Amino acid sequence: MVQPASVRVGIVLPHSYYGEAEWQNAERAIEYADEAARKGAQLVLYPEGYPGPMTGPLDNPKFPFDPVEELKKKAKQHALYIIAGNVVTSDVPGAHLLTLRMFGPDGRELACYLRQQPDTPPLNAYLYGGKAHLLPGKKRIVVDTELGKVGLLICSELWCPELPRMLMLRGAEIIVSPVHGRHSQTGLAIQDTWYCLARARAAENLCYVLSTQNLYVAEHFDYRTQMSAGAIAAGPERMEGKLTEPGVLITDLDMERLRYLRTRNFDEENMSVPEPGFRPIGCRPGQIYERDPSLYQELCEPSPYSMDYEYWRNGNLDGWLEEYDRIYEGDYTRILEKYGGPFRFRER
Repeated sequence: MVQPASVRVGIVLPHSYYGEAEWQNAERAIEYADEAARKGAQLVLYPEGYPGPMTGPLDNPKFPFDPVEELKKKAKQHALYIIAGNVVTSDVPGAHLLTLRMFGPDGRELACYLRQQPDTPPLNAYLYGGKAHLLPGKKRIVVDTELGKVGLLICSELWCPELPRMLMLRGAEIIVSPVHGRHSQTGLAIQDTWYCLARARAAENLCYVLSTQNLYVAEHFDYRTQMSAGAIAAGPERMEGKLTEPGVLITDLDMERLRYLRTRNFDEENMSVPEPGFRPIGCRPGQIYERDPSLYQELCEPSPYSMDYEYWRNGNLDGWLEEYDRIYEGDYTRILEKYGGPFRFRER
């Protein structure tokens, strides 16, 4: 497969609708695909769970069409790759699965990634309209495309460095990790941290990291002060692009430069006084080879800091309460009493 010198990506940062109103995301998603294609995008990324359904009823009859099927058609019409998501039911009653789907230029679904490191039930309930239990997927996915190898993650999985590292070991050159973004009424203000994490994952894995989020249309929402990530394209040497207003971020990824950084290390050439025209290196070349697997066995051992994400086994969805009480060292009972029970959040 011929490797392209560069890849143009379109990262969608949409005004999104929540709950019963999220059907309005569907037609806008199609418009964003057309816009990105007009601007020459070869890969289009949407936020986590967008265009849905995700936060409202999964059988909402107001959806004008099946977003998955329509995005497949758009991918084929414009001969591009599209990455979007939704929530689907699981085999465990009362539990769901969060997906990240990749459609190819031929209109086929190339991959359906299920989030492996789910959020905890209280955060799930807040984000997904009461859907507290998202079961963990079991499969890491890197898709070999004409643009390069694309690794799939979702939201805060980027905060778990082992997950993008495993995608890099499978050859990922571009890692996507779209964000949900519903923090408008909480005490979270983490935009700078998202920038830091995206750049760190890109630098330590010598890859490009793409992310974006939903900007929810809701009272009291001020995305300028409460934005989680915005739309970002992080590279190993710098932030390649970012957008903090609704729209489509168009960014060109230099794949030749990436291959150069991956196939070099510190050597006599780049450790000497630069020759005229030499482009300074903004990261550690060959960083993906700077690892000794014999040092990391401890990462696989049980830890008191590990949440048991299999709490739902045997159909007991309330098993997470014991995990939370253990993590909170008994203090979670106080919080439940203060707020009147699980999944009851103070709203403005």
